[in-house]
Formats: sequence, C-alpha cells, structure tokens
Amino acid sequence: MVFLRKNMLAILVLAYSTVTGQDTSYTQLTTIVVSANKLKEKRIESPVAISILSPKTVDEAKAQRIDFLLNKVSGVYMPTIGNEQHMMSIRQPISLKGLYLYLEDGMPIRTSGLFSSNALIEMNSSNIHSIEIIKGPASALYGAEAIGGVVNILTTPVPSKADAFISTQITNTGFKKLDLSWGAPTKTGGWMISAAFTDQKNGITEYSDFNKKALSVKRTFRVNEKLKGYQNLQYINYYTQMTGSLDSIKFFQKNFGSQQSFTFRKIDALRFRQNLDYNWNTHSNTTFNFMYRNNTMDQNPAYLIASTANATKFKGQVNSNHFDAYVLDLQHIWSIPLLSSKIMLGGYWDITNQNLIANYIDIVKDTSIGKFTKYTYPIRDSLITNYNTQISNKAIYFNYIANLNKAIRLNMTMRYDNFEYLFNNLLPIGTPSANNNFTQFTPKLGLTYNQRKWGGYLNYSKGFVPPQITEIYNAIRVPYLLPQNFSNIEIGSWYQSKKISAEISIYSLQGKNEIISVRQTDGVNLNQNSGATSHMGIEYQVRYQLAPSMEISLNGTNTRHKYLNTSIKGVDVSGKQMNAAPNLFNNISFNWKPTKLIRSSLEWIHQSAYYMDETNTTRYPGFNLLNARFGLQLKKSEIWLNVLNLTNTYYSTMATKNFSVKGSSAYSYYLGEPRAITIGWKWYIIK
Repeated sequence: MVFLRKNMLAILVLAYSTVTGQDTSYTQLTTIVVSANKLKEKRIESPVAISILSPKTVDEAKAQRIDFLLNKVSGVYMPTIGNEQHMMSIRQPISLKGLYLYLEDGMPIRTSGLFSSNALIEMNSSNIHSIEIIKGPASALYGAEAIGGVVNILTTPVPSKADAFISTQITNTGFKKLDLSWGAPTKTGGWMISAAFTDQKNGITEYSDFNKKALSVKRTFRVNEKLKGYQNLQYINYYTQMTGSLDSIKFFQKNFGSQQSFTFRKIDALRFRQNLDYNWNTHSNTTFNFMYRNNTMDQNPAYLIASTANATKFKGQVNSNHFDAYVLDLQHIWSIPLLSSKIMLGGYWDITNQNLIANYIDIVKDTSIGKFTKYTYPIRDSLITNYNTQISNKAIYFNYIANLNKAIRLNMTMRYDNFEYLFNNLLPIGTPSANNNFTQFTPKLGLTYNQRKWGGYLNYSKGFVPPQITEIYNAIRVPYLLPQNFSNIEIGSWYQSKKISAEISIYSLQGKNEIISVRQTDGVNLNQNSGATSHMGIEYQVRYQLAPSMEISLNGTNTRHKYLNTSIKGVDVSGKQMNAAPNLFNNISFNWKPTKLIRSSLEWIHQSAYYMDETNTTRYPGFNLLNARFGLQLKKSEIWLNVLNLTNTYYSTMATKNFSVKGSSAYSYYLGEPRAITIGWKWYIIK
C-alpha cells in the first residue's frame, strides 16, 4: 500500500497546485455515458471507473488502429502484436486471457466461452464515433468475461444533415488505408454507410503483410411517436501473414527476418442487429435487441509450430473455428418520480453453435536459411480435432438506481447467469462428448456523492469467467471446472473547475478459482480451479487548461499484481509478482490549437520495467515513446501529419520468458513499430 499512498499524494498535490484559472472546454465529467448502467446518465452519476474517448478525440487522433486510441486512457494498455492483432491489460497483466468484454453499441461482439484475444480486429475502426471503457468487473450487467474491463465501441450515428467524405493515408512503413463514408437523414430515419480498405506490404518485419476490408451499414427508422429502432450490419474480411515473435538473439541483433513463409490468420465476421425501442409513456420504456453473428477464423498458426528430434522436421496444424450465434436482449425501464428512482429489468439469451476442425501438418525447415519452407499433410490420420459445441447462455439482470438525497445516489445491480455446454466429439479419440452446466450470481453495489465541483464514489462488484471451450475440452478427460471469480472494491473521486479536471480511482481486485494446469498423480496435466491472484492499483487522469488554445493532460496507473496460490508447471510461484505486469504506465500529452484551423499535439508514453517470467528472474526494462500529430483544416478538406515513435525507439510491445525452457528460444519479443510517418488527406464531398 506504500506505493498507493505515495502516488495518491502526488496526484492530490498536482491537482491542488493547478486548481486556478478560468473556463473551459473540458467537460468529460458531465458527459452522458451509456455503458455504466445500460442507461443514459451523466458520467459523475456512475459509481465506476469509466473513461471516455470523445468523438473529438477519436477524430483528431486519426488512428490507424484501435490501440492508438485505447492507450490514451488511464489504466489501459493494449499492445499490438502485429497487423491489428493484440493483447490487453486493464487491471490485469498483459495477456491473451479472456478477462475483457468487447462491446459494439452495448452488445458483445463474440459469444462468452469463445473468447478471442484478437476480438477487436472484428471492428471497423473507421466506424468509431466514441469509446467508453469501464475498468473493473462489470459482470452484474454485462455477464461473463467483464473482469479487467469492458470496452464499448459506439458506432457513428446517422447524421442530422447529409454528410459524405473520402479519406486516405499512407505511411513510410508500407501501410495504406482508404475510408469512405456517406450518411443522410430521411423523413422517418436515415442511413449511415462507411467502408474501409487497409493494406500493409513490405513492413519492417519480414513476412508481415496484411489486408482488411470493413463495411458498416446502419438504418434508423421511426414508426410513430412511440416506436423507433434501427438495423445495423457489420462485415469484416481480414487476412494476415503470421510472423510471430522474435527470440532473444534476433531481438538484440535487430534481425527482422522471419522463420515463416506460410503461416497465416484469416477472419470473416458478419454481425446483424435489429433494435426496437418502445416508449410506453414518460415513465416506462422497453428496448429489444436481436443479433446474429457469423464468424469464421482459419489459421496456420506460428505459435503451434513445435520441434521434433530431427532439426529439419517440425510439426504444426491448420485449423478452422466457426460459429453462428443468435442473441436476444430485452430490457424494460420504469421511472418512479415519487421515489426519485429507476428500475431496470432485463433478460439475455445467447445460443451459439460452434465447430472446430484441426489437421496435423508436417513442416520442413531449411536450416541453411533458417526458414520453414513448406508443409504437407500426412498420408493418414491428419485430422486431430473435429468437434462441435452448442453454447446456451441465459441470464436475467436487475438494476435499481435511487437518489437518496440531492448529493447521494445509490446504484444496485444483480445478475444470474446459466451456461450450458453441449460438447460433441466427432472423432473416436480425444475428449469424450459431454454436457456441462455452470451457474453464477453476480452482485454490484455502488454509491456516488456529488457536489458542485467535486464528488466521489464507492463500489463493490464481482465478476466471473466461465471455463472456455478450449480449457474444458482439450484433454483426454473432461475436468470438473467452475467459473473463475473476481471480487473488487474501489473508491474514486473527481474534481472539475474552469481550468482543471481530475479523477482518481483506487482498487483492490482479488481472483479466486482461477484455472491453472495441475499435474495429476497419474502423470496427466489437467485444468483445475486452483489459482488465486491479487491486483491492486491507482488510476488517475488530470487535464489542465494552460490557455484557451493549450491543454496538458496526464493519464496514468500504478499497479501491483501478485500470485497468491499458484503453481505453474510444478513450480510454486505464490507470493511472486505476476509476469508481464508493469508497475507504471503513463501517457502525457500536450495539445495546442493556435487557430480553429490548426491543431498539434505531442504525446509521451512511458512503461516501466516488469518481470518476463513467473519466477521473477528476468526483467524487461520498459520503454519511452514520443508521438507528434499535426492537422490543418481547409474549407472542404483536411490534411494531417502524424509522426509516431518520433525518436525511433527500439522496443518490444510485449516480452516474456518461458522459465522451463533453456536458450534463446525461451524468450519472446513482439517488436514495437519504428518511426512511422503518416500523411493523410480527407475530402468532404458533402458537409
């Protein structure tokens, strides 16, 4: 707790020393948010740590990828691992774990139990209007996987007047992107269509090309004064060569050659949503959502290539994972003016049919050039996995909000989830077919206290993660697993005057029943609910208006992540710091707009050192990055210049070490991008 006290004192001193001056443009604390309680309410009325990337911030960043946006938020680090592939860290160490929930306009983009660490590839980055990030467990409203945080991407709305533009950008690292957008109102609603085409060739790392096509179509309608709604269609087609990470020798030699010549990842994702909103009267409203998801991911993954006794012979696999999901979400809201309160009752039902097929491949490596040159399927028995699973997630949730007096507001939420997995193994070997059920009750209780310029909140919440399909059906027998549980308590405060805006949150998140692999007495490794972890931290953000045209902001987090009761590969790491868990991550930016037509910003990103392995024997030193952005608004067009990694720092976005493996191959470095100069142009065809 010493580090929490020290950093809290630093933030309070900073806030106190800068609380002077007059007005302003920064009003995020009074912004209306929709993520915190599935209701439209002011940010300061939500007893959670929630950050908002406004439409203005999104537009001015001209971000090629979502991580360029999320890494601006206190307590959030989204490392890229190449071509929009990513990991995540929100109140958790950097990992691929299913501890985050990704939403599009409040609805999950994937089925719980089928978490993908690369889920945000399945978003159209050109269709982002704003982003809301809830930090900490939010399972009481949103269900499974909402542990470290919830990222809710709000898509571009239908404009009130006709609008159309074309935008293009190119970088010195082989990246090209074209965006098209058109929107127009009608007498009873309107249309919004956006498309994006992305291409990367001849990047700094060998064998790292990719392309992506994204299309978003939204149609809004109003039947009468009581009934309205919209349809939303999202389609993503993505292909990337899969380079993988660098070992320690290549990383320190700055050798960007790749062993790969055929590994890839391909995604086809389609989502359709029908929304209906019926306003019974001034105190009663019902919202209905139906969503259909069709998702296929084909891979020849670099991370599944394994060695054999022959230095030229390796083994791997080609797999295809497909699912169709049908989702219903219904909620009704009653306002009770007499009690100054609201009640929301909701139901959720997701039925998903999933199929995974994997084939074994023989791989040949040319040791003279250090590359995997070709692969073949064995003459017999190449099929190693073939199963389908039906996942049914039924839930009911209740939210009660009441103003106890003019300053204090109560927020109480409860949710009950039931999961059913019907697993059918289509092969005569492997995990036997099974039927598994999981149930979970998750409460959340929060209080907010708000005065004219300052306020605070207190919140207790729980979150859960059901066993993933790959965790429970990837062994010679089906393990008995329970959902992983996380309990969180936090306290936060905010202050806002004409020149300064500041927020601070302190949290303690405890994980239990975490799934780890445990060696059994018969020599078989089996997943069990035997892990426990502790996550403590302080998150802060301060914005200060230096002058009407200048603003400086600090977004940061200090954390401690520890293993409490964990054994990994037979080694007890209890009491050790978790690997890939930086204690400090800061983002400081300076924005200057000398005129309404010119904008500029300078951004410094700092990540502290962290342990690369669970035994705490090897450290990665962290990094410092500097980004600069400039923009010029003309009458019917806009041009911009972004220089990312201005100092050309050589770094890794994520570094780990396998403590049970010796030699350079034990190390894994995902290469950070070198200096990237982007030139962009946007032409407003209709404005």
